[in-house]
Amino acid sequence: MKVLVVGSGGRDHAIAWKFTRSDRVRKVYVAHGNAGISQTAECVDAKTPEEMAAFAEKEGIDLTFVGPEKPLSAGIVDLFESRGLPIIGPNQKASRLESSKCDTKVMLRELGIPVPEFEIFSDPDKARDYVRSVGHQVVVKADGLAAGKGSLVCDGVADAEAAIHDIMEKRIFGDAGARVDIEKRLYGRELSFFCFTDGYSIVPMVAAQDYKRARDNDEGKNTGGMGSYSPHPWLDDALVETIMSRVAEPVIRGIREKYDILYRGILYLGLMLVEEPGGITPYVLEINIRLGDPEAQVILPRLRTDLVEVSEAILTGNLKDLDLQWDPRYRLCLIAVSGRTRGKKGWYKGYPERYKIGVPIQGLEAVDPGCLVFHSGTGWGEDGNLVTTGGRVLCIVSTGDTLNEARDIAYREMAKVSFEGMYYRSDIGKD
Repeated sequence: MKVLVVGSGGRDHAIAWKFTRSDRVRKVYVAHGNAGISQTAECVDAKTPEEMAAFAEKEGIDLTFVGPEKPLSAGIVDLFESRGLPIIGPNQKASRLESSKCDTKVMLRELGIPVPEFEIFSDPDKARDYVRSVGHQVVVKADGLAAGKGSLVCDGVADAEAAIHDIMEKRIFGDAGARVDIEKRLYGRELSFFCFTDGYSIVPMVAAQDYKRARDNDEGKNTGGMGSYSPHPWLDDALVETIMSRVAEPVIRGIREKYDILYRGILYLGLMLVEEPGGITPYVLEINIRLGDPEAQVILPRLRTDLVEVSEAILTGNLKDLDLQWDPRYRLCLIAVSGRTRGKKGWYKGYPERYKIGVPIQGLEAVDPGCLVFHSGTGWGEDGNLVTTGGRVLCIVSTGDTLNEARDIAYREMAKVSFEGMYYRSDIGKD
């Protein structure tokens, strides 16, 4: 069969790689991909849902799998389904669960699913009045899509007022900041929890520990992710059951029965697990509608079940009959980003702030073939060599019988790679 993967980042590289491992897949295409992905699959110059659908029809694509949230929110699933093209991902109506944090929090509260205490504002002055009046710390969240960076955790009233100004008035996240969700800051253990679902049945994936802050010891600004590893250090079967029974299953059932939303694809729950008198309560901080990045880079290499088989079970509503198989060994993902460099007019601070692009990358050919290399922001330079095109550039994914072994391998192999300003955290997997 022929498979089309939609996306151009590290997660999408991992998805494409996973499909190439299937005996049932003859050809993998990626729209629109990047330089590293082009070494795994054939990249096609289709950037809009309409162009992708036209390519799928012309090429006779048997299955399309969508990586990022933007095309899902734009309605790519609705378009493909209207043309009879099989595609994995939630439709536009279901995609509101990520594209509107405000609407989602209201739905979850109405369904009785644990969420932090929150209020929604479209007026920045009223939002400021609110944060001055409440007696607790808050998190200010842009309503719309903000590439995983739209939540600003505040230490006090001044921080919260600055966050409101940045999001709603400076519009640092564009139109995503037209409304904000201001919620009580919770303290506990944060967890990203992933499931496959066909709209009725839900099957949890193995979990990953990820690292969002730019610097060691979880300091610095929030990023799209600096690394991850799997298995998760403290997620056990009892806790999985708690999350499934109190959050995952009620979400899928509730939105189907109360809001007429049939959610098919991948459900990503951002949770804060809080110790309370009755036990652990899994509060929903956010819902995403796709695999995480960089969690996908360590989860998919552990999946022994054919991703084609999983996709077909989702499309046919037979997920309940599928018994997912997982490799017990550790995977660790270490991400290299575009760091501090000198430009013509001064210094670039580096990702997640301004960074230089077009920088040549050396050393990838020396990386142990037992490791996986997934690309996020790479392209081909004028001389045909690999160059940087983004903030997160690439990652190395290692395998080990222990976390320490996987960690040692990843850092050993990353030391072989170089580009101007290259930076990576030194504490991934050091928990």
